[in-house]
Amino acid sequence: MSDKISVALATYNGEKYIQEQLKSILRQTLKVDEIIICDDISSDNTEEVVKKFIRDNALENRIDFKVNEHNLGYASNFIKALRQTTGDYIFFCDQDDIWVDDRVENMVRILKENPDVLMIGSEFEPFKSSDDAPDVPGWELSKFKNDGSLEKLYFNSENIFIGCQGCTMAMKRSFLDEIDKYWYTGWAHDEYVWKLALSMEGLYFYHKVTLKRRLHSSNVTLHKEHEKEKRLKYLTDLLKSHEKTLEFIKSQNCDKEKIKLLKRHIKATNLRINLIKNRKLLNSLLLLGYMDCYHKKRSIPVELVMAMK
Repeated sequence: MSDKISVALATYNGEKYIQEQLKSILRQTLKVDEIIICDDISSDNTEEVVKKFIRDNALENRIDFKVNEHNLGYASNFIKALRQTTGDYIFFCDQDDIWVDDRVENMVRILKENPDVLMIGSEFEPFKSSDDAPDVPGWELSKFKNDGSLEKLYFNSENIFIGCQGCTMAMKRSFLDEIDKYWYTGWAHDEYVWKLALSMEGLYFYHKVTLKRRLHSSNVTLHKEHEKEKRLKYLTDLLKSHEKTLEFIKSQNCDKEKIKLLKRHIKATNLRINLIKNRKLLNSLLLLGYMDCYHKKRSIPVELVMAMK
């Protein structure tokens, strides 16, 4: 029996682009067996557009579309879709991108041929569909090579921070089954699988463009956190994800070096929160010893200014 391939797709007000995305999935050189779509009560015509697409193309046996009973938010909606998949290999999918025709074939081949690979992300080609669309960070694009190579990502201070777009990810069912109970409400689905695959030494990056990433004003993950309250939320979420990852590692193999590094990041994140929230300016000096615990060094002066306001 051949392996089953699933796609998890979370929709919200995606009427403009969802058909183009679905068409790109259906024309893959390796057939996708099921597409699980969870809609988070869109206020536009997403439901009508998708249902008509399914009817017109006789896809009732391949696309499962459901509208949530109440709004879940982006992360929880995606996890809901993820948990409803039944395939051996699962692809993450945004509602507004366009997949390269051999994306599934190439990424499934890598997952099949490499037992150590639990989850992979890939490169993408960005394109803007609105003048006010955000830019992809330069640090991310600078890592792209598009040479077809496969890179293992090791557990270190740099890689603890998610380093690729969730829409490019694919993973094995066995990995999802092992980590499922560790997800908590509010944990971004892509950061969740990234950190736990990293913890299990199974995180890899495929240096190949596998999709065209549409950029527009509504992109959820590309807006910067320069406001005080947004920065505090980011740091609070980061702290909780570090703590849950630490719990996961302790349950796995109690790797002392990974535990030590995570505890260091937890300490640094607590210092950053207290610096901003409680104006503990002394923390800015203490944090000079934790510069490796920042995703970007420019956050250091930005957060000091926030604390002083």
